[in-house]
Amino acid sequence: MTQEERSLAVAQAYEDMYNNDIERFVFEVYTPDCEVNGGFIRGHEQLIDIERQVLQAAPQRKMRVDRRHATGDVVVVEAVLLDPDQGANWQLPFCAVLTCRDGKIATDWTYTEFSKWPGLQI
Repeated sequence: MTQEERSLAVAQAYEDMYNNDIERFVFEVYTPDCEVNGGFIRGHEQLIDIERQVLQAAPQRKMRVDRRHATGDVVVVEAVLLDPDQGANWQLPFCAVLTCRDGKIATDWTYTEFSKWPGLQI
């Protein structure tokens, strides 16, 4: 398996676990020392706390990844957050630049309108 194929597999797990098991999403998809947006979130403990807040605010939320682009250990996902509780047509597009290490995400730079992300206190 090439590095690009491994990175794409991580991106697939990123989508699948986010949608199905938030605990596994954090602990199996991210490295223990992960950083999100330059340290806004650091490590599993902060990440799971935030993801639990999001899940509590939007229990039906789902991620739909429309495209994945990999080069070496970096994969970019073009995605949309969906939350039917905010309306059938509600969507929040985002782009995440994910750098992988040892088959997990070590750094995550996600670009979106975070003020619209359910459950985030910004």
